[in-house]
Amino acid sequence: MSLTNVQCRNDLLSKLGIETIADASDLALQDVAVAMSAAMQVLQTAGEDFFTREELTLTLAAGTALYNISANVQAIIGPVLWNGTKPLRALDGLGEIDQFARIFLGQSAYGVGDDGDPIAYNVTFRKSGSTGDICAVTIQLAPAPAAPAGTLVLDVINGAVSYVVADLDDTTVIPVAQNYAESVFLPIARMLVTRSSQFSRPDLLPQLTEDYQRAMQRLGLAGGFPNVEQPSPPRRVKS
Repeated sequence: MSLTNVQCRNDLLSKLGIETIADASDLALQDVAVAMSAAMQVLQTAGEDFFTREELTLTLAAGTALYNISANVQAIIGPVLWNGTKPLRALDGLGEIDQFARIFLGQSAYGVGDDGDPIAYNVTFRKSGSTGDICAVTIQLAPAPAAPAGTLVLDVINGAVSYVVADLDDTTVIPVAQNYAESVFLPIARMLVTRSSQFSRPDLLPQLTEDYQRAMQRLGLAGGFPNVEQPSPPRRVKS
């Protein structure tokens, strides 16, 4: 089942021996936010399959081939549909985009060719803006749409959320796939919150540790991490 910010907050506070939000100190709430963020990062490292998918619709502009996607998107998954019906072909990198008109349209010029009905796309990660190191996903159509440009419908996977205390009052659903919200994300967050100086329930630690180990094992079985029973072969550098 889905898990909201408030539900996760209350669960983690209970592991600190705090049963109501009114009794929670600022420090305890901060530690809960940190534990939730850290658990998200564990899943981020494990891979995109552990996060929920979301359908995104882009409004296209005639003559425009390149579109920026929200910076919190970590992956675009197919199919990508023009006007919600026509599937577009995924290209292999910027090389095919640069020579699309020559390879696929029989034209002499480089680039995506004359405006028309889009038939393909390429996804890249680019730095967002002239400063900073935040990367945004961009999608480039080939050819650029002619008027009327229409829309682009695609499924995306959002990246891990970084929580602050103000987020803990939200009933927003945590963006973790339902199969993993309570079986993986929550046990990891519970274990991480035991690092809080507010943790005073050592009687809970054996069960929390067991649940955490089970969650990490499930990540491994689902392909998120190499299985500890079968480690990857050592990397060697040839002389």
